[in-house]
Amino acid sequence: MLQSEPCWYERNWRWFVLGTLFLATFLSYFDRQMLGAAMTPISEEFRLTNEMKGNLLAAFLWTYAGAHLFVGLILDRIRNLRWFFPAMVLAWSATTVLAGLATTYRQLLFMRCLLGVWESVNFPICIMLIARIFPARERSLASGIFASGAFLATLIAPKVVIYFSTHSDWRHSFVLAGLLGGAWLVPWLLIFRRRSMSDSSDLSDRDRPVLASKSDTVLAVLRSPAFWAVALIGIGIIPSLYFSTQWLPTCLEKSLKLTYGQKLGNYLLVIYLMQDAGLWIGGAAVLWLAKHGVTILTARKAVIVVGYLMMISIALLGRAETALAYIVVFCCFTFGIGVFLGNQHAFKQDVVKSHVATVAAWVGFIEMMFTAFVVQRVGKMIGEQSDFDPVYLVLAGLTTFALLVVLVLLRPKWLRIE
Repeated sequence: MLQSEPCWYERNWRWFVLGTLFLATFLSYFDRQMLGAAMTPISEEFRLTNEMKGNLLAAFLWTYAGAHLFVGLILDRIRNLRWFFPAMVLAWSATTVLAGLATTYRQLLFMRCLLGVWESVNFPICIMLIARIFPARERSLASGIFASGAFLATLIAPKVVIYFSTHSDWRHSFVLAGLLGGAWLVPWLLIFRRRSMSDSSDLSDRDRPVLASKSDTVLAVLRSPAFWAVALIGIGIIPSLYFSTQWLPTCLEKSLKLTYGQKLGNYLLVIYLMQDAGLWIGGAAVLWLAKHGVTILTARKAVIVVGYLMMISIALLGRAETALAYIVVFCCFTFGIGVFLGNQHAFKQDVVKSHVATVAAWVGFIEMMFTAFVVQRVGKMIGEQSDFDPVYLVLAGLTTFALLVVLVLLRPKWLRIE
């Protein structure tokens, strides 16, 4: 008996899945972004020093990084994520609400630590699902789209937090952010009502991802040169990502002598919009080049070089004298982050096919441990005078390091781009 042609929804099911991953990533970053956007009123209420601010911003990163040591191993063994993932989303949403109810510095610090544990599952799950249901040439775009949920959150969160902080209480924004998690359950459970997490039946034989052999082990991850290359890339670019999401509001306040208000929120909206644009455009550029005969690895490297040229502009900020110059440079910088980041996520899917979540999680551990150190040190580097010039140079140097790793260490024989 002949099978009927799959309907439009079935043929495009993977893009609907991607939509839920986009929304989950949005929620994750919306919740973690609350603290950075509300730092001014929180600092006034709790009388925080710059060093205490650095501790609060880094607390999430330390536990987020540490949890990655274990979460990937767990996820690669869970066959049905249908309930596990939403449980984690609800857990981090509840923690955000509790952070909004904190009455002491220590309580807020503890909630930030707890938030890092729950949110550690998001990126490994998203990257693992994309590897299972998307062909290689679409993965940079798919990775860019899901990750852009993070930067949509960075667009919206400052405006929301500043509104509540100036019209009522910063705590209300934390409660709102936490309550949004429940709404995500509806599309997630509807989309996975009938389909398996590992279903790739809507792909052609040419596009269907090749599964790894059973001989692959967790040790294969540590033995892979590609794993260490991708981790080193993260060490180079993730500190820039978290500087832009955690320290940038304070940086603009101090550098441009802005008051905490909607003008600051408007500047941040424009800057973070460029980060989203970089993720989508970078992924689309790789797909376009691949369709025109360029190998996927070459296409990704070419796009990353463009991203690097945008990011390195941050080294010019020491000479910027006007608000327009700051905004233009930060727009270029965040656009480059998006271009670089979407392709790094795609490379995580090409190391060891049977342990994609483990690769993503362990790379996350390495890059986040280093990033937590950098974010925490920023508070000490800028001092009480809030001079960010040394930070700009450090980030430019790390970005250059990441590019060298891409060009030298990402070789075809070490990757499984299938």
